[in-house]
Amino acid sequence: MKTHVNAFDLVMLLLSLIAIVIVSSLLFYPADSQLRALLINLDTLICVVFIAHFLVSAIRSKSPLSYCKHHWIDLVASIPMVEALRLLRFFHAIKLIKAISEQRHLLASLKHRRVESAAATVLFTLLVIILLGSIGILLAEQDQAGSQISSAGEALWWAVVTISTVGYGDFVPVTDAGRIIAGVMILTGVGFFGAISGLMSTVLLRGKSQPEHQIEQLLLEQQQEQQLIKQQLNQIQQQLDELVTKNK
Repeated sequence: MKTHVNAFDLVMLLLSLIAIVIVSSLLFYPADSQLRALLINLDTLICVVFIAHFLVSAIRSKSPLSYCKHHWIDLVASIPMVEALRLLRFFHAIKLIKAISEQRHLLASLKHRRVESAAATVLFTLLVIILLGSIGILLAEQDQAGSQISSAGEALWWAVVTISTVGYGDFVPVTDAGRIIAGVMILTGVGFFGAISGLMSTVLLRGKSQPEHQIEQLLLEQQQEQQLIKQQLNQIQQQLDELVTKNK
């Protein structure tokens, strides 16, 4: 069983709670509702993140087969578009909560692995902004005259394109609320790409500094060994001097 909890596990817990809210919200919308279709699309996006996390965790574990054996319910709960399997999200969330509650020194571990924690924070915030932005723009634009964003696919595509700061311009908000949402997402996207650039620089610098640190460690060990040899030689010299003195 997995006992160590990292920053991405915390993100998976938060996404599980969001997925539970989304699944519960589907009960309140008719089958032909565009908002319901958007929620299903967002749930599928979260499931893709779940599956990716499961595969990466299995590959990084000591025994991938054993990991899959003990965590198979996580993979099954991540399968999208199947109504019955969505109920397994509750067990997934409960399992993560139990693992986190049993983890000692969690905050210290997160601070120690700052790059991983920062990457997990960026991923979670990015997904939340896409979720809120796509829902907000659909609610603001779908019933307005001259609106270019009236379907679930258009709202999700607009949110992804806007936060990535690509700005194709194929879908443009016509309402004041939609333009405010667009402005917030553009500014957020610029900040995210700055954070990602900083993370990449940190990883590259850490990769370069690690061999240097190993070399310094080896030099320090060699110096300690030389000092130890010098002390032993001094002791031998003293013993020889004492023998010479006694023989005289």
